[in-house]
Amino acid sequence: MRVLLATDRPDLGHALSVYLTAHHIDVVDVVCGRDCLLAQAAAKRPDAVLFDWRLGEAVATAAIAGYQGGGDPTPVVILSTLRENAPARTSGAAAYVTLGDPPDSLLAALTEVAPRNL
Repeated sequence: MRVLLATDRPDLGHALSVYLTAHHIDVVDVVCGRDCLLAQAAAKRPDAVLFDWRLGEAVATAAIAGYQGGGDPTPVVILSTLRENAPARTSGAAAYVTLGDPPDSLLAALTEVAPRNL
């Protein structure tokens, strides 16, 4: 599976990249903003986008709308420190995982949204 990671926190991006790579998931890039996210998604064509909610609801909603509006079916998984999943539902994301969940929750969410690619 190929994943594009969107976060403005280098430590989180690095930790997630190491974890995902250890589980045979290719992190195609780590981007820190909406414009970079949309451009890299178009260029790298990931199987899923892992989005740090801390970038902001407006950024997430615009990015997801950009995918859906452009006909890109790439599923988005939101990663957050929040315990409720309302942001994912309201933004149109395919799944929602919190940083406090067991690490396997992230793998399960990615498998759920892009099962054919794992």
